[in-house]
Amino acid sequence: MPVETEQDLLVFLNPDEFGVEAQYVSRDPDIEPKTVPGHFDDEGSNWNPNRWIGTEFQQQAGASITATGPTFLCRTVDLLNGGRKGEKLTIKGTVYRIHDKRPDGTGMTLLILMADD
Repeated sequence: MPVETEQDLLVFLNPDEFGVEAQYVSRDPDIEPKTVPGHFDDEGSNWNPNRWIGTEFQQQAGASITATGPTFLCRTVDLLNGGRKGEKLTIKGTVYRIHDKRPDGTGMTLLILMADD
């Protein structure tokens, strides 16, 4: 079974087709920011079920909704130390902080992002 190389993975992240480029900034001030190709998904849910009472038939005590919020999928090799919590990405003019990372074992990492307010 063939395994994709780091170069092969770039085909899936081409910003001219369906990928985007992000400016990656390390927490280490001595390391220069770099451009990282990846897939950006800014779909997320900000709905809090505890703010909406609903009707007596719709109330769900203890109900919760989990959403990932914005994510960025990129090659693990493009991230310093695998992408550390608190490091920043600028994507389409918006600055995000890395909140969590999920390497998939194939050379790709999904970064869970939060707006850098």
